[in-house]
Amino acid sequence: MADTVSPDRPKRYFAIHFTLLRFLGLGWWHHPDEGNYSNFPGLYLYYSILTQIVWVAGFVGLETIDPFVGEKDIDRFMFSLSFVITHDLTCIKLYLFFFKNRAIQEIVRTLEIEVYDYYQNIDKNRATIRITKIMTASFVFFGWITIGNTNVYGTIQDLKWKREVALLNDTEARPLRTLPQPIYIPWPYQTDEAYISTFVLETVGLLWTGHIVMIIDTFIGSVILHMSSQFAILQEAFMTAYERALLKLVSNMPIDNDINDNLMPTKNEDYIGNTGLDKLEVRVKSFYTGKQIEMAVEKSIVNCLRQHQLLISCVEKFRVTYSYGFMTQLLSSMAAICVVMVQVSQDASSFKSIRLVTSLAFFMAMIIQLAIQCFTANELTLQAERVSDAIMQSKWECMTPRVRRYLLVAMMRAQRPLRLTAAGFAYMDNRCFLAIMKAAYSYYAVLSQKEV
Repeated sequence: MADTVSPDRPKRYFAIHFTLLRFLGLGWWHHPDEGNYSNFPGLYLYYSILTQIVWVAGFVGLETIDPFVGEKDIDRFMFSLSFVITHDLTCIKLYLFFFKNRAIQEIVRTLEIEVYDYYQNIDKNRATIRITKIMTASFVFFGWITIGNTNVYGTIQDLKWKREVALLNDTEARPLRTLPQPIYIPWPYQTDEAYISTFVLETVGLLWTGHIVMIIDTFIGSVILHMSSQFAILQEAFMTAYERALLKLVSNMPIDNDINDNLMPTKNEDYIGNTGLDKLEVRVKSFYTGKQIEMAVEKSIVNCLRQHQLLISCVEKFRVTYSYGFMTQLLSSMAAICVVMVQVSQDASSFKSIRLVTSLAFFMAMIIQLAIQCFTANELTLQAERVSDAIMQSKWECMTPRVRRYLLVAMMRAQRPLRLTAAGFAYMDNRCFLAIMKAAYSYYAVLSQKEV
């Protein structure tokens, strides 16, 4: 692949995420090509303040109060607590997005623009974008199922309430009219007019807060996946550095310099394999001096080293910026998965089909939420370590001792694990995912025994 930037390269990797972040009031996130870092321009600041007061401080606040007010049956308590844990701990992530947005945008700029100063595989970048879209869609799908089934269940329960009330006479006490999602409502909502408006308020609140959770988590997972993809591309860069240096020299040769042209390939694709490389070397050496070839190879390797340093600094910056976000994710996932497991077991044992679908969908959403960040972080660490193996396949035996020393230093750096951490307490990887699942199941087993 050529070292120059292709005009058809993919742009705006996170267009969907940025659009929804703007709509949800989390800042007017600019694409890197816009060259603008103003996050709350003009009237948008007031829009952001209003939405966060109403839907985050207001709705999540009422949602948090509900499990601890009045008498609650175990079903309602567990179902409400699972949402409370998820939404309350997400507020810590909101802090990072509000006050660390400049650092996050600079990381995105590195992945979308700055890496194109070096070797890139456009097809791999496009494939990564497709994977991030699938990942985002799957999480949003289960989120919608959770919220949609919650409303369906609430609607059915309200219809049952109306039929029950219709059979009562004026002297009998009416049962309490409930909302789809357990939430503390400080005003009376038993009349049809008040109930409908409260129902709409709750639905919008669930959609708003739910999308905040889903967009933040899928955006972070997408950033990690693009970083791991860049390390995979860096591996290609090291393995092809020698051939690319020679091909660039061939491309700079005068057209009329066709020495032994009948024996030499004329297309870069013909220089594949050891035989093709030998022919390429013969052609280059027929026109250039050994010093010129050494300088070209060294330049190609130095570009790879600079690309490596750029990616390492990008990951380190991301690790420092979002470490407490990962810590929040682990705590919320462990608690929420445990609570949802209790809810699923209760719904399954009581054959509450609609509630069971809702609980299962929410359970899957919680699993995907944790898996997105653990699996992508594990892939990042794996791809960064594989750079060392790629250097070993970089035709180093054809290079000068000085270039070999460069490669040795890069290999030693690549062998040091590059990991994302949860505030220094745990590494984000597959083992962390399994540990959280085991811990959640252990707590679930204790809670189940308590109920018995």
